Amino acid sequence: KFAAFTMRSKQTRDMRGIEKSLYRGKFYNATSERKRLCVVERESEGFYDVVNPSGAYRGAYQVSSALARGATWMMLKEHKKLMGEANAKRVLAKLRSKPMNQWPRYWQDALFSTVANWDRTGSGLRHWAGGRWHC
Repeated sequence: KFAAFTMRSKQTRDMRGIEKSLYRGKFYNATSERKRLCVVERESEGFYDVVNPSGAYRGAYQVSSALARGATWMMLKEHKKLMGEANAKRVLAKLRSKPMNQWPRYWQDALFSTVANWDRTGSGLRHWAGGRWHC
């Protein structure tokens, strides 16, 4: 049921808008939510399916393919507990086979929180340090 929510629900298939995070797992932190909303606005204006002009950065958070791929491995342990080992492995392998701008909203939000708060709150925010304005 949870795997279906993350991949097929109406909320996760909505690729437009700056909204509250669909991810509320282990690495979600309310303190980082304001920063996350700012990054979404700055990087993609809330378009989860966007690709930058060079093609190097994709999705709401404008993430490189390497970071997206690495984040799927970072998210695996937590999602094994949330959706079962077989489902987690299947879903995350499916995500690795797609560019991030094709990932559902839940997974893009999960990537941001997991990377941003991996070691401690805000420890990975350096990935989004620059841009048109600072968040």
